[in-house]
Amino acid sequence: MARIPEAELQHLKAAISLVAVVRAQGRQVFKKGKNFTVLCPFHDERTPSCVLSPGKNLYHCFGCDAGGSVLDWVMHTERLSLRKAVERLRGELGENPVVAPLVTQDEPEILEEDEAGRQALLNRVVEFYHHTLLNAPEAVAYLERRRLNHPELVAQFRLGFANRTLAYRLPIKQVQAGAKIRARLKAAGIMRETGHEHFTGSLVVPVIDLNGQIREMYGRKITSGLRSGTPLGLPECRGRSRNAQRNAVTKRLMMEVTKADADKTRG
Repeated sequence: MARIPEAELQHLKAAISLVAVVRAQGRQVFKKGKNFTVLCPFHDERTPSCVLSPGKNLYHCFGCDAGGSVLDWVMHTERLSLRKAVERLRGELGENPVVAPLVTQDEPEILEEDEAGRQALLNRVVEFYHHTLLNAPEAVAYLERRRLNHPELVAQFRLGFANRTLAYRLPIKQVQAGAKIRARLKAAGIMRETGHEHFTGSLVVPVIDLNGQIREMYGRKITSGLRSGTPLGLPECRGRSRNAQRNAVTKRLMMEVTKADADKTRG
């Protein structure tokens, strides 16, 4: 029996809205800030303790510690094997895929055309790329080969990976919301005019100042066939990147990655 490609598993985890799947099962969800809660199906309870996070498309129960992706949810709540759960979620895509949105209609501030809106949007993208890295074997293997896969380092610097799935988190471009979010992502340099992700196939490192503001995003191509080792920065940052106030640890991190790539090339 053919193995399910890892890329497809990551695609399904990113593309299918967990909240939509939970609702489709007939479960009542409750809005709580940016997240939702639902009665946990994995243990008896009267007060919802299972949190659904649309931004990460993950669930976590504070009552029994169950957690995972939309794929895990379907496997455990519907008692399906991995292959059957994949087939089930493939059916969800269809002609009108249910997308786990990068930005919801309850968050208009992220679409504001000011610095606060830009920062909120960049933070959401960084969060998505960080989650993608944690679930991307090729990215984790890249860090391990360079002895950079330290949990604290990865978490502190919010390292991420772009694997072409960002577009699945957006409304279709034919509707107003889809066109607007794509325009904001293009303005921020995350998406190119072609609609493709600027950092596709890259390890992504956000450069964050002492005030927590994202001043730049740096990418290094690590996927075979995509000019591995080629560095990228946000287009809008290129003019000022030489003078960017990067902190010492971020500099060291990128020096190590660059050195490792150079050593590999010479080898």
